Amino acid sequence: MKFVIGKNTLLDTLSKVSRAITGKAAVQSLKGVLIQVAKGQIIMVGSDMDLSIYGRSTCEVIEPGAILVDAKIFIDIIRKLPDGDITIEKNEDNLVTIKCNKSEFSIVSMNETEYPELPKVNNGTEIILPKVLFGSLIGQVHFAIAQDETRPILQGILYEVKDSVLKLVALDGYRLALSSSKVECSTDMSAVIDGKSLISISKLIGDTGDLKIYLHKNHIEFRLDNLIIYSRLLEGKYIQYESLLPEDTGKIDVIVNREQLINAIERSSLIAKSSDTSNNPILKFNIQNDGMLDLLVINSKSNMGKVREELTVEIPGTEKELEIAFNGRYLLDMLKNMDAEKLVMKFNNSVSPCICHPADNEYSKYLILPVRLAK
Repeated sequence: MKFVIGKNTLLDTLSKVSRAITGKAAVQSLKGVLIQVAKGQIIMVGSDMDLSIYGRSTCEVIEPGAILVDAKIFIDIIRKLPDGDITIEKNEDNLVTIKCNKSEFSIVSMNETEYPELPKVNNGTEIILPKVLFGSLIGQVHFAIAQDETRPILQGILYEVKDSVLKLVALDGYRLALSSSKVECSTDMSAVIDGKSLISISKLIGDTGDLKIYLHKNHIEFRLDNLIIYSRLLEGKYIQYESLLPEDTGKIDVIVNREQLINAIERSSLIAKSSDTSNNPILKFNIQNDGMLDLLVINSKSNMGKVREELTVEIPGTEKELEIAFNGRYLLDMLKNMDAEKLVMKFNNSVSPCICHPADNEYSKYLILPVRLAK
C-alpha cells in the first residue's frame, strides 16, 4: 500500500475522525485509525464503538490497500511535518513509512484485520436541516445531561420528532432543557442519543450548508460534506418529560434581561462560593414591587460576607411577591446556553420548579428545581 497526499488535507480529515478515538477502549485496535486507499480516494475511520466517524478525501493512490496505525503517534507526526505532500507506504515488514521533504518516520502498523466490524445500515428515516440550526439545538440542551452513571438513559439526549417538530431534550433530575424546530418530516420517531457523542458531533458539523440525519434501529447517522458519523442509541425508555412542563402559566411571570441576570448571578456567586467547595452557590431570589418598580432582588451570603443585587424587571400579573432559592451554577448553565435577549421566568411557589423560555418564543424551554430554604 502506497499513496501521496497533501499534509493539510490529511490532517484536516484525521483531526475529525480522531474525535471518536478515546484511547480508553478495551479493544487495542480501536486505539488506531484505519486508513484505506483505492481509486484516488482515501477513507479514514475512527471509532470507540459508541461513536464512529468516516472521513473521505482524495489522494494519489500508487498502490491500493489499508493500514491501521496508532492514532496518537500518527497524528502527532503528521502535525509536526513540514507543509507539502506526504508519501505513506506500508512495506513487507509491517512498518509504515511516512516521508515529507527531508523528514522520514517509520512506525509499527497494527493488524487492520483485527479492527472491529462497524455499523452497516441502510438508509433510515431522513431529516434534512441546516447545520447551524442543529448545532444550536444541541448547544441549548447539552449542559443538562446527567453526569450520574447510575441512570444511563439520562446520560443521553432524547431525539424526538412529532407532528413535524424536532425536539431535543436533556434532564438530570434537577433541571430540564428542551429545544425544538419545525422540520419537513411526516414520520413520528423517538430515540435517545449518547450525550457525549452528540456533543462531539456538534463540534464537527460546521455552520454552512445542510445536514442529513438518518434514524436506524440501533444507530443514528449524520451525513455532511465528506463525513459520515454513526452514534449508538441508548437502550431504555426516556422519562415522560411532557408532564414536567405544564402548559398553564405560573402565578408569577417575571420578564428579565438575560445578560443583566447573568452578570448579577455571577457577582452574587462570588460570595456564595467563597465557603462552598462544591461550587454550587445558593442564591435567594426575592420577587417584589417597591410601590413603583417591579424588582428581582438576589441575595447570597456566606461566612465571608453577603451581597445584594437588584434588577428592574417586568411582572405583568397582579401577584408580585415570592421568595425562592436556586443553585446558581444551574441558572448560569441555562442562561449562557439560551439564545434570547429577554427571558420569561414562571413561578408558582417557593417549592415548585421554575419554567423559563425566551420572551419572544417558546422553541426552547427550561425547568429548574428550587433549593429548599431552612426556615
